[in-house]
Amino acid sequence: MMYFSELDPRSVRERVDMAQIWEAWLQAEAERRHSFVGYLDWEERSGREYLYSRKKGVVKSLGRRSPETERIRNAFHAGREENAARLARLGAELNRQAAVLRALGLGRLPVSAARILRAIRLAAPAATTRVIGTNALYAYEAMAGVMFNAASTATGDIDILVDDRNRLRILTEDHEKLGLMSLIHREVDQSFRPRGPRDFRLTNSEGYMVEFVRPEPRPIYREMPGAAPLVEGDVEPAPISGLQWLVNAPPVETVVIDERGFPTPMRAADPRFWTAHKFWLAEREDRDPQKKIRDRQQALVLLDLITSRLPQLSLDEDFKSMLPIPLQPPFDAALQRRADSVQSSPDW
Repeated sequence: MMYFSELDPRSVRERVDMAQIWEAWLQAEAERRHSFVGYLDWEERSGREYLYSRKKGVVKSLGRRSPETERIRNAFHAGREENAARLARLGAELNRQAAVLRALGLGRLPVSAARILRAIRLAAPAATTRVIGTNALYAYEAMAGVMFNAASTATGDIDILVDDRNRLRILTEDHEKLGLMSLIHREVDQSFRPRGPRDFRLTNSEGYMVEFVRPEPRPIYREMPGAAPLVEGDVEPAPISGLQWLVNAPPVETVVIDERGFPTPMRAADPRFWTAHKFWLAEREDRDPQKKIRDRQQALVLLDLITSRLPQLSLDEDFKSMLPIPLQPPFDAALQRRADSVQSSPDW
């Protein structure tokens, strides 16, 4: 049985505190990557000292040593030291708060999935990738201040939807281009491997999988800008029918907590569209029967969450008119069954 339970006030407060610490750390880390990566110091040329900048493979002279270049150098090094100290303080706060969340039993997202999402966020801050499938439930429970039970969230993989309308760019601090697989090897786990050439799935030594998928283009032979691997030999997102509705849905972005208590940024589709898509999957004749049962159960529990805990997400006629036509009949039928069930319940 799938259900969710309300968090107590302290758990909600501690999760909010962690999200705030994460946002502060993320801002400081972005400042470091933008302003304090590289080298800025004196170099001697022909017996004279010049201020040189070496950053992202670019070497540039800022002029001979003078009061102005002294000021530039001193400001850079003072700013870098201050930034490093701030990151150290916030890092300690993240560790402390993670221990609190672990003690409260609030660990959620598998560690491998969390590390992958954090790596993508840091290396490609403009990426519009989305988490779909079961793991998206962690984003929705964070929005509502609840916790789904284990039966709702059990899964051995994470599905990441790539928006192939634009090409994803992943860069190191030195602006070296990376592929998705090389990023995961560098920042997460070197044991992740594909099954073969041009695969869309990576599996690590513990059997955990990450799958990269994209909407099936219309027409099928249409070449999308972001369909090709990012670098030679990289994973190649698999085109899947129906995902165009999730990539076009309004996004929600939140911070979820991983199994060790650490924060993880997650972008997912508006939960109403996710629910409608699950009901649609549950009606497909070519869908595995066991998956169809799970699809329906997850859709029903999320529908309960939306109606009871997320009243700002209306299910009125205006919303239903925004749903893609194929998603409307199964969603309407689910709403009607739910209304009939409520009306037939005894009013004790």
